[in-house]
Amino acid sequence: MTVTKHKLTVCKAKPEEFKRVRGFVNAMENLLDTRGFFDAEEDWKDWPKGDPDRKLMNKIVKELDNEASDNRLVVYEFMKRKFKEANYGGSIGRILFNCETLIHNCCDPKLDYLEFKPSIMYAQRDALLKVQKQILSGEKRGRSAESILNSLKKWIDKQISEDD
Repeated sequence: MTVTKHKLTVCKAKPEEFKRVRGFVNAMENLLDTRGFFDAEEDWKDWPKGDPDRKLMNKIVKELDNEASDNRLVVYEFMKRKFKEANYGGSIGRILFNCETLIHNCCDPKLDYLEFKPSIMYAQRDALLKVQKQILSGEKRGRSAESILNSLKKWIDKQISEDD
């Protein structure tokens, strides 16, 4: 019985990257969700006064040096800044690549929802079945339980040392 080792090494997105990207997505949803791109682009002025995104929008208005300036320009500047913050160091791409990699390598491709591949989901059961098969094979050949157990221990130790 041989065990195939598969290895995957990918740079993992950090919690702060998720936080930045989530902040970008939330801000874009607040601005753009359920309406056309340039419909009601003044809605941000109704956000709570303490909202950090509203504060950023007000800062942009001041930087543009005209409160009566075209609000589309304010929204555009806001989106650029939020995107730049969210994508610092390639965070958006890293998060997407991480998700795609995990889904491809760990999830059942036959399903339209996320669930482990059967090889992962049933790994413990399958390992126990292999051990059971080895025991039964040893018993059929007239080997003692102790001899079978020693063979299994050697086989497991060998597999572990090959993983290192």
